[in-house]
Amino acid sequence: MHGINQYFNQPMMIEQNYLISVLSALLPGYKNNTFSSQEKIDEKFKAKLSNQMSTFSEQSISKFPVMIDIIGPIIKYSDWWYTGTQTILQILKSLEMDERVSGVLLNIDSGGGMGDGTRELADFIFNMETPTIGYSNGLVCSAAEYIYAACDLKTLNPHASWIGSVGTYIPFANYDGIYEKLGAVFQDIYAPDSSLKNLAWREMIDNNNDALFEQMAKSFNDEFLYDIKRFYGDNLKDDGKVFKGDLYRPSEALAIGLVDELCSIEEAINKF
Repeated sequence: MHGINQYFNQPMMIEQNYLISVLSALLPGYKNNTFSSQEKIDEKFKAKLSNQMSTFSEQSISKFPVMIDIIGPIIKYSDWWYTGTQTILQILKSLEMDERVSGVLLNIDSGGGMGDGTRELADFIFNMETPTIGYSNGLVCSAAEYIYAACDLKTLNPHASWIGSVGTYIPFANYDGIYEKLGAVFQDIYAPDSSLKNLAWREMIDNNNDALFEQMAKSFNDEFLYDIKRFYGDNLKDDGKVFKGDLYRPSEALAIGLVDELCSIEEAINKF
């Protein structure tokens, strides 16, 4: 079953053009039924990690770093073709207890994704005793930046695309028109004591009032901003744009402390 992760009508930490490209990629997957199951996605992800660790063990190397790929949209549960933050979290917990692991490099290329689940993963990374390095040669935006920011050392390839987009919004979608064309008619009947239930939705549909949805987005975003400031400390300079969702090229990110160092992935992993 697919669709346990939601992209609409909830707080999202994602670049809008990236969301559109992700949705465009998902449509053929639904049409042609080419998605992988959650079990297959997690199995492949864990096998790749296991192969890394086995290679070191076979060479009698007792202490070694591992690399985890976070590529594609940030989602809570593994689905479609992508590994979820809950799976990554469980793997990091096991690596944290593995005395052989000298460090974890998170290789990130993502325009962001769901707000739900991202803070839990980022907070765990920030508190890991095992050294962590964030790296990207592509995108590190919004939810991906949330995860990246939690790493001890933040590195970026000088030829990477964009980093930043620290912000939250809710892509609103009303599917009533689709259902009506299919001949379905819906009517919501609430219990007398449920006057606040789905109020944000009802205000938007009935009165075109987005104030409650805006409050929902602000609630997630306040936590996002708090954590970004906590993760970076004094290293990140507030240029008046970074906490408002702006994007930065590698050299610009380095100048304000959004990135600690520009380097290749080989240089990054050799820092362990």
